[in-house]
Amino acid sequence: MLMTGPAIWLSAAAIWDHDVEDAKAEAALVREQAIVSRARGNQLHWVKSMLRRSSAAWLGYGNPVDLVASRMDVHRSTARDMVYLARRLDDSQIERIRQGEVSYVRVLEETRLREAGASPEEVARTRDLDLDSVGRVVQQMRKITREDERRIFEGQYVAFQPSLDGSHVRMNGRLGSFEAEICREALNRRGETLVPSGEERPDAGQRRALALTTLCQDELDQHPMAAPVAEPAGPSPRSRREPLLMVVARNPLAEASGFEQGVSVLAGGRVGPDTVDLIQCSGRIESITVTGQDITRHGSTSTIRPGLRRAVLARDEGCTIDGCSSSYRLEVHHILERSRGGNNSPENLTTLCWWHHHVAVHRRGMRIDPQSPPRRRRLLPDRPSCGYRPPPPDPYTLAALRALAKINRAPP
Repeated sequence: MLMTGPAIWLSAAAIWDHDVEDAKAEAALVREQAIVSRARGNQLHWVKSMLRRSSAAWLGYGNPVDLVASRMDVHRSTARDMVYLARRLDDSQIERIRQGEVSYVRVLEETRLREAGASPEEVARTRDLDLDSVGRVVQQMRKITREDERRIFEGQYVAFQPSLDGSHVRMNGRLGSFEAEICREALNRRGETLVPSGEERPDAGQRRALALTTLCQDELDQHPMAAPVAEPAGPSPRSRREPLLMVVARNPLAEASGFEQGVSVLAGGRVGPDTVDLIQCSGRIESITVTGQDITRHGSTSTIRPGLRRAVLARDEGCTIDGCSSSYRLEVHHILERSRGGNNSPENLTTLCWWHHHVAVHRRGMRIDPQSPPRRRRLLPDRPSCGYRPPPPDPYTLAALRALAKINRAPP
């Protein structure tokens, strides 16, 4: 009992010290923010002075926002806000900010609110709200005329900006609110249906990205590029149709590096060995030899014949991954990839749904266990991530399968 009192007293003292430190920190935050606000008022005073003298043009800038962003070394959004306020506030209002009587950010939001059509009473009522709530009130009150909506519609765009190293592409753009909601809802719904039951679900952003890819791929498959009109004595339109997508491998650099170098989309970004494996499963491969400007050789070298694809799909009757019931975009896959010595024999081919083929295998690096049953295929984790190396196929069996493939016979 003698030890209980001091222990409780020390605990209460610690709590008291913690509360004191929190109070000091809170007061310091308020004090320093007031200094920042007054400094913004001083900057507004000088920005307004430069606007009166048209200093931006005199100093060679296209507009005042560029001048403020450059001289203050701030984001353009900050510079736009300062020029916006400096044009609308008179000297007395700016002086109140400089003296700390009102907050810079509060005056900014209230100015926007008044421009949106709010009455003085409505503005006064928002002073009990936090700034995010005031911003929402501004959005609700801001008018959108028919002309505004038409201008927004005409200004819609989607752009693809390659990264500096060409390894990926960043999408950006602008959509109207209605069009954006259509796209968001459609991609969300489609993304929900792509992941088979039992699989780990990617986050919402990645699901939308996958949904967008499949949506566009379905469109390309349903409506391929229109073939040119053939001349009476010329080849058929089918033989003259150009591929929609081309990936070029610069040999021998590509093969020597395991396709980690020298592989790219035609006139576009770089891709790597996973994409090469995907094309060897679902695309067409042609060998083209170029010497200077002369094409000395070209022609198809290896591909899964269309008849063989159909036969494999009919044989398997769905995705062969154990427990998968998805039937979306069933595709033929090499159990042992061609880049690792696999061939196009039926025994080395299996049917996968789009998720297991495109995502699990070719994008996440998982492998099919060659020892697993043909109708209950197991997926093995990426070898570098788990340290597991599955046993290689029996070399004698593999040699027999390759010999049968050359004479176009099925094994007994």
